[in-house]
Formats: sequence, structure tokens, C-alpha cells
Amino acid sequence: MQRGFKTRAEKVSCQLRAEMGLSAHAPLPGKQLIAHLKVLLIQPADIPCIQIELLHEVLSGSSDHWSAITFYDQTGRPVIILNPRHAPTRQESDLMHEAAHILCKHPPAKIVRIGGFAMRTYDESQEEEAKWLGACLQITREGLLWAIGEQMTTVEMAGFYGASEALVRFRRNTSGVDVQLKRYQAYRRG
Repeated sequence: MQRGFKTRAEKVSCQLRAEMGLSAHAPLPGKQLIAHLKVLLIQPADIPCIQIELLHEVLSGSSDHWSAITFYDQTGRPVIILNPRHAPTRQESDLMHEAAHILCKHPPAKIVRIGGFAMRTYDESQEEEAKWLGACLQITREGLLWAIGEQMTTVEMAGFYGASEALVRFRRNTSGVDVQLKRYQAYRRG
């Protein structure tokens, strides 16, 4: 990741909430963010003229092998195809990850054309940025501090933010909030 990217990701996550009339610690549902960004969100069944056999394969046979795909239509508008077979927490994470690619304006490492659609693949550094920003979009640092202050457990935080427990632990471990709070408590004691 580029120097300063993590700090910018936190700022973007808070700025988007402010644009949407939310506090910095508020949950930001992925579908609301996608609508705010004017991205079209569809499921495989919404694709015009998709063959029944292909739809069945995408939703049953290979549904474990894909999460979400972003492509751009003929007008340049981003479109996300979301896998409806995944758990709601996984779908939320997938939406935030795809939104992160869009927000970062990641140029594709490779473009694959399928019919009238241009599908993009990203390089490893872009995937790392999308992972980081996507996690920040789900739970801001301010959100973590607020939830810890409210004495929420990991399970409660996950429920409040529509996230997996693994994402809550990832954010806590990588944001430094627990270390910051321990230092602050030690300072207050003496």
C-alpha cells in the first residue's frame, strides 16, 4: 500500500458517512453506500438473457468460488453482481470490498470482455487497498472506539455493524485501538 493510504482510508470512511448524514461511528450498510455511490447492484438472476444452465451453475455449482464482481456497462457506470448465496455478513464485506475498488479508481490489471461487459481483475497491491478500505468502510476507527466505550463484545460489535466477528477482530488488531486504550488507561492510573 502507498504511504498514508491507511490514514486516508479512515478519513474516506468518515467523510462518506458525513455525506450520508451519519456519525463517524454509525453503521454504514453496504447497499446504502452502493446506492449513494450510484452503483447498480444486481444478482445473477437480474442479468438479461442469462441461460438457465449458467444461472444454475453460478448460483449452485460454483457459488462458493465467487463473491462479487464489478464491471462497467457501456456508459461507464459501475455495476456490482453480488452472490446471493453467501451469508449476509459475507455479502456486506463483499460490497464494501467492491466499493473500495470503485472509490480508489483502481485501474484494472487485466480486462476480460464477456459479451458487452468489461470485467476487471486487480493486482495484489490493489486487492490489499480494497481489503483495508473495505474494512474501514464497515467499521471506522471511531466506531471501534465508540463500541469499546459502550463495552460491546466482539459479537455485539459484529451484530451492530453487520460484520463478521473475524472482521471485528481484524479491525481491532490492525487499527491499534486496543493498544491506544491500554496506554491511556495506564496513563490515567499513574
